[in-house]
Amino acid sequence: MLTTLLGLLTTFLPLAQRDAPKDSSSLLWKISGHGLSKPSYLFGTIHMICSDDLPFSVSIGKAMKETKAFYTEFNLDDAEALKRISGEMIMPPDYSFKSLFTPEDYTLLRDYFLDSMGVTLETLDRMKPMVIISILLQHTVSCEHPVSCEQMLLDLAKGHGMSIHGLERAEDQVAIFDSIPDKEEAAALVKTVKTMASSREDYDELLKAYYSADINRLFDLVTKEEFIVRYKRVMLDNRNRNWIPVISKQIQQAPAFFACGVGHLGGKEGVIALLREEGYRVEPVIE
Repeated sequence: MLTTLLGLLTTFLPLAQRDAPKDSSSLLWKISGHGLSKPSYLFGTIHMICSDDLPFSVSIGKAMKETKAFYTEFNLDDAEALKRISGEMIMPPDYSFKSLFTPEDYTLLRDYFLDSMGVTLETLDRMKPMVIISILLQHTVSCEHPVSCEQMLLDLAKGHGMSIHGLERAEDQVAIFDSIPDKEEAAALVKTVKTMASSREDYDELLKAYYSADINRLFDLVTKEEFIVRYKRVMLDNRNRNWIPVISKQIQQAPAFFACGVGHLGGKEGVIALLREEGYRVEPVIE
């Protein structure tokens, strides 16, 4: 759920940046050079997607056969870590999600969750706003049963006998949302519900660019979501920089396949540019 939430939010972040990679675009990138004897690979995901539209190509299977380790943003196969953070999703007994809203806005949310999703909002009253935002954002995908791109890749990686790792800890993702005031998350939630029709249109536009593997198109689009832009550094840029030493250490030891939200790839502070700054050659894999 954490990867889903951060991914759905930060997928829109590169839309606010103008400096996309100028070379041919792809979702899959090969990392080589800088003393590497074998290449590693970087793949940009979109965290929730319709199962019929998974952008998996023959190249992904080939890349996994060439690599030994598989990384997502955090280790999705670490049951103990997921168990540890599950308790952090619940607030203390004196906390009330309802108290974050005006009566009118809470009624709007309550009715939307019940009518559109069959969810009784009162049952979530002690949950952190991030949990409720995650539930809502999954409904921006216009199919009945969206799937997790990362989970599908994880299953493939296990099939190839790869070791499973994370670029960061699950607790690190929780900390990101803990650093954002609940009131601001609540305001973003209300705005999303009030503009759900346009939110779905924006997401569909993004999906078109994603399905065509057109990262430059993603960077040409412009976001108007103030909440995302305001927390871009903590949700995107800082994490990208934190991941580079993890990636570099791994690929110097053994080739690996890294899967992270496509919003992390482009821009001056994106993973592609940062790896190039370190001296690696990062090239698109073109079918």
